[in-house]
Parts: sequence; C-alpha cells; structure tokens
Amino acid sequence: MNQTAISLPAYLGLYAALLLAVACNAFLDIQYDTFGREMFFWASVFGWTLFIGWSQSRRTKPPGTTWLKITLVLGIFLLLVAFIPLWGFPRAGIYFLAMLQAASNCVTVTRRLFNLGLLTSLTLVLFAASDYRADWSMLFYLLPYVTAVVFTLSAEQIHIQNYDPQQSSLGQPSKQGQWLAILAATASVLVTGFGIYVITPQVNWLYLEWRYGQIIPQHSGGDLERLGTSTQNEDVPKADAPDTGPGQSPMPAGNQDLFPWKHWPTLTQMRATASNRHLPDWQAAMIRKTADLTEVTQQALKPYTKQFFYLWEALKHWLKQHWLATILSLIGIMLLAILLAFAALLKEISWLTWLLMQWEYLRFGILAQHASGERGARQYYKAMARILSLHELARPLTANTQEYLRLINRTRKELQHCAAEMTLLFEQARYGQDPIDNNSLIRMRELYRETYRRLD
Repeated sequence: MNQTAISLPAYLGLYAALLLAVACNAFLDIQYDTFGREMFFWASVFGWTLFIGWSQSRRTKPPGTTWLKITLVLGIFLLLVAFIPLWGFPRAGIYFLAMLQAASNCVTVTRRLFNLGLLTSLTLVLFAASDYRADWSMLFYLLPYVTAVVFTLSAEQIHIQNYDPQQSSLGQPSKQGQWLAILAATASVLVTGFGIYVITPQVNWLYLEWRYGQIIPQHSGGDLERLGTSTQNEDVPKADAPDTGPGQSPMPAGNQDLFPWKHWPTLTQMRATASNRHLPDWQAAMIRKTADLTEVTQQALKPYTKQFFYLWEALKHWLKQHWLATILSLIGIMLLAILLAFAALLKEISWLTWLLMQWEYLRFGILAQHASGERGARQYYKAMARILSLHELARPLTANTQEYLRLINRTRKELQHCAAEMTLLFEQARYGQDPIDNNSLIRMRELYRETYRRLD
C-alpha cells in the first residue's frame, strides 16, 4: 500500500512547532540578551533540514542521509563545545535533543518520523514550562505552539482525506479549499478546547500535594516541611491555625494565596514585565496592549460583573430552596434521554425491524389503513424501504430517491420495475403541483405488495 506524501502545510506546521518549542527554552535565558541569536540559529537549522526532508517526497534519498550525518556531527560538536559549557545538564541535553530532531528532519518522509517530530517538540515545551523561571509571559510562545500543533495535525488529516478522491480520479482538490478547510478545522478545535478549559476546574500538582498532605523540600539544608507552614513564626499558638484534619498541612494564614504565581497577572505586573529591557520589542508592545485592553475591559464590564454575581447568588439561593425539585427534574431528564437512546437502539435490531415490517404489511398491504394524500405516499415509500433494509438494501442517510433507486437497480434487478414506479409516484406526491389521488395510492399499495412477495 503506497503511503501518501506529507503535505507542505504539515511541514510548515512542524517547522513552527519546533521553532516555538525551542523559543520557550531560549526564553528562560532572556536576561542574557541571546534570545535573538539563538532563534536565528534554530530557525536556520530547522528550516534547512525540513526543506531537505520535504524535497525528497515519500522516499529517503542520498541528500537526506548525507545531511543527516552532517547535522548529527554538528550536534555532537555543539554539545561538547557550546551546550555543556554554557548551560550544563539537563539544558545541554534538551538542546542536543533539538539537534537530533534537526538531523531526523532530513529524512522525515514518513508519518512515523513526522509524528516523532511533534512528540519531540512537546518534550521541549514540557521541559521549558516546568522550569522555575517560566512565568505567564511564556504564554506568548506556548499559545502559538498549541495553535501550530493543532494546525499541523489538521493539515495532515485533511490531506489524507483528500488523497482518496485524488487517487480514484474523481477530481483534484483545490489548494485554496484545502487551506480553508485546514484553517476552519484548526479554529474549531481551538475554540472547543478553550471552552472545555474554561468550564473545567484547573488543579495543579502543587495544590494536590498540599491538599493530600505530601511533604515537599523547603530548605537547601535538606529539611522537609508541609507546604503552607512557616519557620519564622514558630511561637504562634497552634490554636490560631485552622483545623485541616489529620494528614493535611495548614492553609496559609490570612488572605495569603496558596500559589500566587499561578494566577493571571495584575495590570501592575503586566506593565512591570513589559518594562523589562531584555524582552523583544514586539512582545513588550503586546504586553502593554494587553494591559491596556484588560483595563478598558474591566472598566466596561464592571457593572455587568456585579449584575452577574447578583444573579448567581440569587440562583444559588433558589437552588437551596428547591434542591429536591431540581434533582428530580434532572433525574427525569436523564431518564428521558436514556429512553430515547434505547428507542433509537431498538430500531437497529433486525428482529424488531422484522416485526415492524410485518405490522406495516398488515396495516398498509392487507387492511389498506393508510393516510390520504402525500402522507399516504410517504407511508408506502417508507414501508418499501423498510422491507429492502432487511435484505441489505438500507437507504443511506445522505442518498436521495434517485440515488437510492440506482442502488436498488444495481443490486436487485428483479425489483427495478416496482422500485422505479414507486419512486415516480412518491416524487409526484412530494414535488408535483397537483395532490396525489386515490388511484395513485392504490397503485402504490399494489407495488408495495408485489415488492413484499418478491422478497418474501
């Protein structure tokens, strides 16, 4: 089985993901004013190696293997000469991993290596985000990284889907339409993910360690403490500390926050960060604009925020008074949803479909208890489709009457006459200018009975 070539948008997305992943690590040393030079180096390395991989198209060729060896030797040289002396371990190992990925880019012509590149970028990002110097300003690189990864995966999946019609000679997908589909898929995934992030509680590991009484190191001397305790106020009576229960450490006293560095920064903190002379000019300008926009938004939404909290408190008060009725209503809604799902499931069971077909034949075919006009035509056409569904001729959900008729003609030639006339009468009832008469319904009944006899 031939594997489709990796698309150009996917290569561009991988390049952006790798470059942003390295940018997160380079941002940790922003105070040394080497960020620009580092990014120029990595942009050149990743750009050239991915160009080598893209130019080979599906099969590894000598230029790719040659540049792989050259990049690997360069990575070992930089590890010994630059990475270890400048940063030491484990930072040197992370940058050497980036060089190994650059070497792998030269032969990235399969999806296994392509996905491995995305996994490497995720490793680089996780290392940078877990560093103690990582703060909220790294979001200017983390959020574009997430967008680049989603874009890359969407581009590759859409390319795979477009490849099948192309191989079947059903038409060449347009480049413009493919780009629009990739952007639409990326936007939908990001919006959905952001919505899920907003409505779900975000709990970090440090909070879980505090909540369940895990001990963590607090001093360089090796002493262990519970998070939230203080050695500077050992004389404070224990009665003043809040009761936290066995196995748990006390909460910080007063209004002290448990993890203040994990919250969104204030306007003062934003503007203080923007004044850092080591930041790139574009990032400092973006932080200032974000602070200004946040201030304007807070002032504009202040009255609405008060109204929202007032309504929220009123809702909580109402729920306390009517909690039993609310619970019973939710249980009723869930039971109704279960019953509807069960009813839909029963329709897919063959024996139930057989019983329903027999009932319809008794009602429409023998007793002629059908409705009048267009509704009666619908009943006979639907009953015929139910009979055919039991003989592996179910009507596809997206097929119209003519497409369904062509399917019947290809598979059951003995039903061509009955199906064609039944379809014609049904379309006349649906789309004709004059209402269907009783003679047409009688004819549909005869065709329905004949179809039943031929398949019985």
